[in-house]
Amino acid sequence: MSEFNFSCPVCGQNILCDTALEETQHVCPHCNNLVGVPTGFAEPAGVPPQTDTPPAWTGHNATTAASRTSRLAIASLICSLASLVTCIGWIPGIICGHLARSRIRRDSSLKGNGLATAGLTIGYLFLMLEAGTAGYRIWSFSNAVKQGIANVRQGLATNKIIVTRTQSATVSDASQPMEPIKPLAAPGSGQQMAPAASGWTADINNVSFPDHPASGKLRGIDFELKTATLRGANFRINSENGLSLEILGLDEPIEGQSYEVQPVDNGGVNPHVRMTWYEGDVDMTATYSKGYGMKLQFAQAVNRKVSGKIYLCLPDGSKSYIAGTFEVRIPRSK
Repeated sequence: MSEFNFSCPVCGQNILCDTALEETQHVCPHCNNLVGVPTGFAEPAGVPPQTDTPPAWTGHNATTAASRTSRLAIASLICSLASLVTCIGWIPGIICGHLARSRIRRDSSLKGNGLATAGLTIGYLFLMLEAGTAGYRIWSFSNAVKQGIANVRQGLATNKIIVTRTQSATVSDASQPMEPIKPLAAPGSGQQMAPAASGWTADINNVSFPDHPASGKLRGIDFELKTATLRGANFRINSENGLSLEILGLDEPIEGQSYEVQPVDNGGVNPHVRMTWYEGDVDMTATYSKGYGMKLQFAQAVNRKVSGKIYLCLPDGSKSYIAGTFEVRIPRSK
């Protein structure tokens, strides 16, 4: 027996076969397909086969030998383009694109690397667009919050009364300066104008400090000094019945400082005065930046204690005032 070579009609590879197998079925050792051994075309072993192009095959065998496009690459491009409608198509587009490129690298019969790259490019462009939009919205929200806080602070800086414990709010304008009280007799030379019997006066320039702990009336309620505290540039005095008065924006340090604010002083920057009182179970607050009269003096500190004097008249309808002495302790610096 002798051997001869023939070409596999499926894969085109050279097959060495024995002449006794002519006109029989033989399994190709290269593509594992069952092929028929030709007859009458036997060639001696070692002679190279004819180089004629084998006839084209159709059907299942031809499909397995041809290259195919990765479905993941197609899905990547379609999903990324769908972001124009769904706004989130870039998420599966990026995922499918990376999976497609990974499989194309492992399987040489797959194609579609360009489709996967296009899907990834479009997907990442939409990702950057979404990130920029989200950043802009966060920036806009932050600016809105800051503007709201600034508006609230500006509103508190004006002379308005605000109810803080109820859903309703009453606002009354107290920006007008005090109306002066007509004295019973015109003061003579060197004579001080005495305040009214209530202790409230519009002539804050000529008043004298009473020599007793600070007392008076806030919104018609008696005020008796209980404590005086200092926090930074803000000075606060409290009474036994829950009334409080804060003077905000003083100079630091306060030792040796003195202040005199006339009711008609509408220019410049004055310390803000905040008055807090209760009407039933409602916490009421009024803040004044002008229209009030005040004389305030702080002595030098002794053992971190500062004594002082205050005469303050507010332009509200009940003619609130406080006058007298106090002592405040300077907190230790942190």
